Amino acid sequence: MKILVAIPCYNESLAIGTVALKAKRYVDEVLVVDDGSTDDTVEVAEAAGATVVAHDGNKGYGAAIRSCFNYAKQHNFGIMIILDGDGQHDPSYIPDFVHVLTTNGADVVIGSRFLEKNNTIPRYRIAGMKVLNLSTRVAGNIKTTDSQSGYRAYSRRAIEKITVTNPDMGAGSEILTQVKDHDLDVAEIPITARYDIDNTSTKHPVAHGIGVLNSLIGVIAEKRPLWYIGLPGFVTFVIGVFFGILLLQQYNQTRYFSLAYAMLVSIFMILGAIGLFMGLTLHVIAKLRMREGK
Repeated sequence: MKILVAIPCYNESLAIGTVALKAKRYVDEVLVVDDGSTDDTVEVAEAAGATVVAHDGNKGYGAAIRSCFNYAKQHNFGIMIILDGDGQHDPSYIPDFVHVLTTNGADVVIGSRFLEKNNTIPRYRIAGMKVLNLSTRVAGNIKTTDSQSGYRAYSRRAIEKITVTNPDMGAGSEILTQVKDHDLDVAEIPITARYDIDNTSTKHPVAHGIGVLNSLIGVIAEKRPLWYIGLPGFVTFVIGVFFGILLLQQYNQTRYFSLAYAMLVSIFMILGAIGLFMGLTLHVIAKLRMREGK
C-alpha cells in the first residue's frame, strides 16, 4: 500500500525543506502543492526531494487540498496524510495515523489538539474552534473534538469519495460534512501543534474563523433547509398570525385599527412565508441533487 504525504504550501520556504525531509522517513512519496508562492518554496521543496505541483497563482487553501486529493487519486495511493508546511505539525505522528487507518478500519483520521491537555493553544483560538466544531457538527452531523485540524489521514476509499469544492479555508469542514454522506468512518488521535512560529503566509485566525463559519452556514442551508430555514419561517409566520389575532380582537372591542399591530402582522407573516418557501424549495432541490448523485 503506497503512502503519500501531501503538503499544501504558500510562501513556506523557511520550513518546507525540513518538513519534507522529516516526512520522507515514513512514506513512499512527499507531495508539495505550491499555491502560487512568491518566495523559494518550490526550489526548496524540490531540493528536499519532494514532488511539486505548482498552481499558476494563489487559488486558496481549499484549491491546494483539492490538488492533493487529485494527485492521490491519479497515482493510486492507498493512504494520504495531509499536514501543514510551516512546521506547526510534527511528521513523527505519521506512523500513528497509518496505524489507525490500517488496524482500526478508519477512513479518515483527524489529529486532534484537544484529546490531551495542550496549554500551548491560545485561549481565543480555543473559543473560536469550539464554535466551529459545533457548526461543523450541525452541518455534517459529525462530532469531532478538532474540526479545524489540518493534520489528517485518508484511506483509499475516502480519497475516492471526497470531493473538495470550497477553494478557501472552509475546505476542512466541507470534507467532514461529506463523511456521513459517504458512510466513512472517522477516528481521532492526539497531537500537539506549535504556535511559536512566525507565519505571515497564514490568514489571521479571526478572518479564518469567519470564512469557515460563512461556508458552514451555506452548507447548513443546503443540507438541512427545512430545519434551519423552513422551521424558523414557520415559527415567524405563526407569530404573525398571533399578532393578527390580537389586531382583530382589538378592532372588534374598540373599533380602533392599530397600525403598529398591522405592521407587525405584515412583517412577520411576509418573512415567515419567505422562509417557508425557501426551506421547501431548497429541500426539494437537495433531494433532487441526491437522486442525481446516486
